[in-house]
Amino acid sequence: MIGYKVVQDVLKMLIVDDDKFERDGVRFLVEKYGFDLEIAETGSGEGAISYLDHHDVDILLSDIRMKGMDGLQLAEKVRESGRPIKVIFMSAYGEFEYAQRAISLEAVRYLLKPVQIGEFIKVLSNVIRQCDQERLQKEKQERMQEAYLKEVRYEKQKVLTNLILGQTLKDQVPMPITSICDYSLIRMLMLTSRSRLFDREDFEVKLAEEVGRGSELIHLNEFQGLLLVEAAADESVEVFTELGQEIINRVKEDYGQNMMVAVSGPIDEAKQLYQAYQELEPLLEISFFLEEGAVLQANRTFLTGEGDMMASVNDAMEEIKQYIQLSRWSIVRLRFEQLFDTVQNCKQLSVVYIKYVCMEIVRSISDVTSSNQPGLFKKELEKINNAARLHDLRRVVQAILDEHIPSGESYRDGMPKAIEEVVRMIHTKYQTDLSLEWLAKQVYLSPSYLSYLFKREKGISINKFITMYRMEKAKELLLTTNRKIIDISQDVGYSNFPYFSSLFKSHYGVSPSQYRGDV
Repeated sequence: MIGYKVVQDVLKMLIVDDDKFERDGVRFLVEKYGFDLEIAETGSGEGAISYLDHHDVDILLSDIRMKGMDGLQLAEKVRESGRPIKVIFMSAYGEFEYAQRAISLEAVRYLLKPVQIGEFIKVLSNVIRQCDQERLQKEKQERMQEAYLKEVRYEKQKVLTNLILGQTLKDQVPMPITSICDYSLIRMLMLTSRSRLFDREDFEVKLAEEVGRGSELIHLNEFQGLLLVEAAADESVEVFTELGQEIINRVKEDYGQNMMVAVSGPIDEAKQLYQAYQELEPLLEISFFLEEGAVLQANRTFLTGEGDMMASVNDAMEEIKQYIQLSRWSIVRLRFEQLFDTVQNCKQLSVVYIKYVCMEIVRSISDVTSSNQPGLFKKELEKINNAARLHDLRRVVQAILDEHIPSGESYRDGMPKAIEEVVRMIHTKYQTDLSLEWLAKQVYLSPSYLSYLFKREKGISINKFITMYRMEKAKELLLTTNRKIIDISQDVGYSNFPYFSSLFKSHYGVSPSQYRGDV
C-alpha cells in the first residue's frame, strides 16, 4: 500500500471537475493506491459551494477551467470562508497566469493534466500528511486549553468552596460576587439526595440543561452539592423555588431519585456565601417532617408538592405518640427536640397550635405512665399554657419528659449504639455504593432521622463522614501501595475516576498523582 494512513477520522476529499471521466480517474487512483479518504464529487463550482455549505471537507481537488464558476473562483470563495481546506488544482493548461493565481490563493499544488501517477501519489500523500499534522496540533492545543480551563475552574471552585465553608473569613476584604463567579447577583441552591447522585458522569450536564441560565455547581460530596445560579435583581425567590421544583422533577424522571432543595436569598458579595450556606444547611435537617421533593427557602419554610407544615407536624406528633405507647423514651425525646427545632422557626404555625401539639404529647405520656398523682396532668397542662415564650415552652416539656422517663433511661443509653453501628458499617463497607437509605434500614431508622441523629452525635453529616473516610483511605492507599490510581478510586467506592480526582483535589489541594509524587 502506497497511500499515507491518517491518524484517526477519515479525511474527506471533494473532487470538482466538469468532466466525469476525469473525476472517475481520480477516484480510481485514490482507491487503487490505498488512500484512506472519503470521496465526494461534483461537476461544477456552484455544486461544490452547495456541498461545502452542508459538509466538512479537508481536501478540495478541483479543475480550473469549468463552465460557470471556475476553480480559481471556487478557491477564492473557500478562502473567504476561512475554512482550513487544502486546495489542489488540476489543469490541462500550464499558463503562468494560472499558476500565479493558484499561488496567491494558497493552493497546495498545481498539477498538469494528464496527471502523472507518481506525482499524484506524492502530492496527495504530502497533503494528507499536512492534514494529519495539523489535526494533531489542533488536538494538542485543545487538550492544553481543556487542561487550562480545568485548572482555572478548580481554582475558582476552591475559592468559592473556601468562602462558602468560612475558611477565608479572617482578614477577608469585601468584594463583589462578580469578581469570582462572573455574575453580579446569584442565588444559592443546596441540593441533597439520599442516594449517590452527584458523581454520575452525566449529572452535571443534565443539571445545566435544566437550569438554563448561568450557574456553577460546587460538589460537596456524592450526595450533596451547591448550585450557584445567576439571578436578576427583580426576580423573586418564587422564581428559584420553581426552578428547584423543576430540578427535583428532572432528577426523579432521569434517575428515579428524590431530592431536597433549599434556596438562599440574593447574594451580591463574596462574604455572603458563608452566611447563605449557614442558613441553608439546617433547613435540610427538618426533611424528616416534609414530603419528598420539598423546596425550602432561607428564613422561611416554603413547601412545594403535597402537604403543608401543619400536616407534617401533625404526622410527626402522631409518630411521637406511637413511640410513647412503645415506651421508646430515648426516641421520644429526640423526636420532640427535632420537632421543636422545626416549629420554633416556622412562621406558618401559631403559638396556640404549637402548645396544642405539646399538650397532646404530654397527654399521651400521662396515659402511658398512669401517674398516681391526681391533678399532676392538669398542672402540666397549665405550665404549657402559661409559657410566655417558645424557649420556655420547650424547657417545660423537656422537664415533663425528664419526670416521666423511667429511672436510668435516657437518650445517651440508646441512640449511640445505633450510630456506632452505622460508623462500623461505613468503616467496613466504604468500598460499596453506600447510601443513607441502606444504612438507615440496617439500624431500623428512617433516613432523615438517622441523618439527624448522626449529626447530633458526631457533629458532622453522615454524607460528609462517608466522603472524609473514603478520602482518608484513598490517601492511605496512595502512600502504602503501588496500585494504579484508577484502581484506588474503585477501591474506595468511586467508579467515576474524574469525579474521584476532583474530589481528592478539593480535599487536599493536589491531585492523587501529585500527592503520591510529592510524598
